[in-house]
Amino acid sequence: MKNKWILLPVAAALLLTSCQSASGAAVYRNNPLELAQRVGQTVQKSTEIHLSADFAEPTPQESLSACLHYIAANQERYLSYQSAHPEMSPWDVVTYVNIGLDHPFYTNIQTVSDPAGLLALCNKYWKLPDGYEPSDLRPLSSRVAVGVSNQMRSEAADAFEQLCADAKKEGYTILAQSAYRSYARQKSLYSQYAAQDGTEGADVYSSRAGHSDHQTGLVVDVKNASLPYNRFGKTAEYQWAKDNIYKYGFIIHYPEGKQAITGITYEPWHWRYVGKKAAAEIHSLGLTLDEYCAIFLANPGSGVPSLTSDTPDTLSLAQGSSYTFAFQPSGALAVPTFTTGDGTILSTAGLRFRSGTYLLSVQGLAPGSTNLYATFDGQAPIRLCSVTVEG
Repeated sequence: MKNKWILLPVAAALLLTSCQSASGAAVYRNNPLELAQRVGQTVQKSTEIHLSADFAEPTPQESLSACLHYIAANQERYLSYQSAHPEMSPWDVVTYVNIGLDHPFYTNIQTVSDPAGLLALCNKYWKLPDGYEPSDLRPLSSRVAVGVSNQMRSEAADAFEQLCADAKKEGYTILAQSAYRSYARQKSLYSQYAAQDGTEGADVYSSRAGHSDHQTGLVVDVKNASLPYNRFGKTAEYQWAKDNIYKYGFIIHYPEGKQAITGITYEPWHWRYVGKKAAAEIHSLGLTLDEYCAIFLANPGSGVPSLTSDTPDTLSLAQGSSYTFAFQPSGALAVPTFTTGDGTILSTAGLRFRSGTYLLSVQGLAPGSTNLYATFDGQAPIRLCSVTVEG
């Protein structure tokens, strides 16, 4: 094989040069071209890397198995889906197959093994066990409920009532329109919708019986005091809710722009309780519950969580400007918390998770030097980078 010059993408770079710290320390790689491609920044000069004569590009199988949420039993499905979708990254191929999206909706259906778990996932590929009914349902307070179906599981009900009380203090009225539904009730509703719009039409806005997370007792459809629930996205209450409900353990289960993954149209009124930790992670990473489960719960991995960065361990940043770090996870899959040593000098301005990479934006606020840290649960903070903000 002849020597050749190529632009080295992150996946290949990791296969060539990856290393993992037993202490969870960050390892640094500098690849500005790849970062620019992900976040839309402009790079004036690309980076070329000269490969040795015996270098072989990773095979499709190697690229897939390098993904931390890879499941060996799904190998043939990954390869088939990758062949049908060559435009997708290996990470996204593994994610989509783990969700079940290599099959048509309502095929290859499996039964949820822990229906009482806060992260029990009901969707078009997973159904609740026959006859399942939560054991700890209770009515919501009449102060926060207006519908006829107003029961939730105790923990979720407590969280929802606290959310409504806190929103009320800020001048927002949030009410429960519909919460727990039994299998029989969901079957009746879906039958009405299918009679009206046909099965294909009903499937985009309603779940079939056994596949609805309303049956978990962890879901509530909400409204404000004056408009019907399906207008909630147009209200001031929604503007408050989209930035705050995660603090109480809730997420919007069917977010905007994610119908290809969830199979359900955007429903800003449909809130699912998952607990504060998972809700904060789903919110900050911009994922659906389906993606979160397919990535972080499908194959948790082993070893100490660590991060590989595309940025050197020192960085200069002009006051008022922003910079986006790209961190590749390794070891056990876990979501880190990113912080700065001095929030008056440098602030974290946004975090997203794209194709297996954490994209963290920071902003220089005032002249000075401080550090950027990542913390995994149960570990001491890891220093990622020393940042100097120049005035």
